[in-house]
Amino acid sequence: MKPKKITVEASPEHPDILDIRDAMQQVMDYFDLLTDRGQSDVVWNLVFASTNSPFTAEGAPVDLRTNAPAYGQVRDHVAVIERGLARLQEGRPLDSDFPQEKREIAKRILMRNLNGIGRTIIDLGDDAIYEIQPKQAERSLAAINGEDDEEYEYLFSTFSRKEIGSIEGRIIDLSTDYDEPSIKLKEHRSGREIQCRISSDARDEIENSLTAGDVWTHRRARVRGVINYDPNGKIVRVYDGRIAFIETKGTRLSDLRDPEFTGGLPAYEYIDKLRENDFG
Repeated sequence: MKPKKITVEASPEHPDILDIRDAMQQVMDYFDLLTDRGQSDVVWNLVFASTNSPFTAEGAPVDLRTNAPAYGQVRDHVAVIERGLARLQEGRPLDSDFPQEKREIAKRILMRNLNGIGRTIIDLGDDAIYEIQPKQAERSLAAINGEDDEEYEYLFSTFSRKEIGSIEGRIIDLSTDYDEPSIKLKEHRSGREIQCRISSDARDEIENSLTAGDVWTHRRARVRGVINYDPNGKIVRVYDGRIAFIETKGTRLSDLRDPEFTGGLPAYEYIDKLRENDFG
C-alpha cells in the first residue's frame, strides 16, 4: 500500500478558476472517507500538495503514538471504501459493508462535480482510478440514491423514475420535509408547487444566503438535485438539492412604451386597419 492521492480539476466552463473552498473541501472529504473513526490515534498526514490547478494532494496514514506509518492499521477500512467507490464507478449501489456515516460524504464528493468542479480523480489502489466527471457523478449518485436507500424507497416508492436535473421557480415556503431542510418552489413552467429537500452540503450556504424576505417576495431560484417523477412524467419533488438565485431585471412601463408603434395613426384607426388586414 502506498500514499493515497486525489486530483481536483476546474470546470471546463472556467478552466482557469478552481475555487479554493471546493478544492480543499473535496480533499478533506476524501481523506475523511479513508479515516476510520474507531482509530483515533491514526491520522492521514499530508505528504504532498500541488501549488496550482489542477490541485493534487497525497496523504499517508501515521500513528500519532509512535509517529510511524500505519498502513497495516488502515488497510481493511481503506479496502471497504475503495470497493464501495469502485461499485459507484460501475453504477452499482454501495454494499452493506460501506459505513453508514460515510455515505453522505461520498454524496458530497459527487455533488461537487455537478457544481463547480470539472473532474475529480481518486486513487483506488493497484493503479486503478475513479475518474468523476459530471456524467459519471450523475450515474454514481443515481446508484447511491437508488435501491440502497431504504428510507427513499419507503417514502417515495410510488415514483416512476428519478434523474439528476434542475427546476426553476419562485420560492414560496421554507420548511422541513421528513425532518430535512426544504424549500418549496412554484415551478415556472407548470405552476405546480414542488418540495425540494436541500443536500447536507448546501445547508450552510442556504442558512447564510436565504432570508425571510426571499420567501415573502417569492424570489426566483433554480434548484439542482435528484428529480422525482410520477408515472405520468410530472415532477413530484426534488431531493439532495442545491439552490442558485436567478436575478431578474425590473421592467418599467416607460421601457415598453413606443410612440412610433402605430406609425402616427390613432390607436382606434390602427386597430381597424389591423382587423381588416390593410397592412398587407
